[in-house]
Amino acid sequence: MQTSRAGRVLAVLVIAALASCSRTSDNPYAAIKNAPLVQATLHTVTLVTDGPTVAAELQARGFSPIRFSSNYPASDSVESSLWSVPAPVVASVAHFKSPDPATASVRVLTMALAAGSRLAHSAVDEAFFKNVLGTDVPRWPAGIERTEKVRVQVWTYLIPDVVAANKRLRESGIPVVYDPVAITTAYLGDHKTMAIRSPDGTIVELVEAAAQ
Repeated sequence: MQTSRAGRVLAVLVIAALASCSRTSDNPYAAIKNAPLVQATLHTVTLVTDGPTVAAELQARGFSPIRFSSNYPASDSVESSLWSVPAPVVASVAHFKSPDPATASVRVLTMALAAGSRLAHSAVDEAFFKNVLGTDVPRWPAGIERTEKVRVQVWTYLIPDVVAANKRLRESGIPVVYDPVAITTAYLGDHKTMAIRSPDGTIVELVEAAAQ
């Protein structure tokens, strides 16, 4: 018994619909309406490592260490919670300015490393950064060897309005892991900051700087 043309067409439509539903359930970021939720610009990549190799590699690539004449220890506890690292590790963070103004600067945290983060499907990553943050998937810092001894702890993005972003993210079902707070640091000056997580669990810090 031959299947009718109409029956074959119907079967194709059903399969396509089921595939679409499956993609949406596996990739919730693809279904976000009125994307992007915020317009973000990558500012800093914060790496965590257990030794001096990364700092040496950065300087060999032309990254310049940034020295500050003062610090703001009252903000260490906030960044400790926000970045999920101990406060003493925050206090000893090293900052490196990129030689290319179009490339993100780098912060380096030094501590014993826990188990590696989970991996995310590339399509899920792409949908998250495109539809939530309005950006491409951020790239690993050039010149830094990817090993078990170093990983990205935080992607820091500048956005226009943290309070508005917090509201819109929550309304769209994006979990906020750190609510907006105002702090002052030697690196970013006066700013408001909050955090969400990327699909692989990496912290995404969203910053509204007093002067952008």
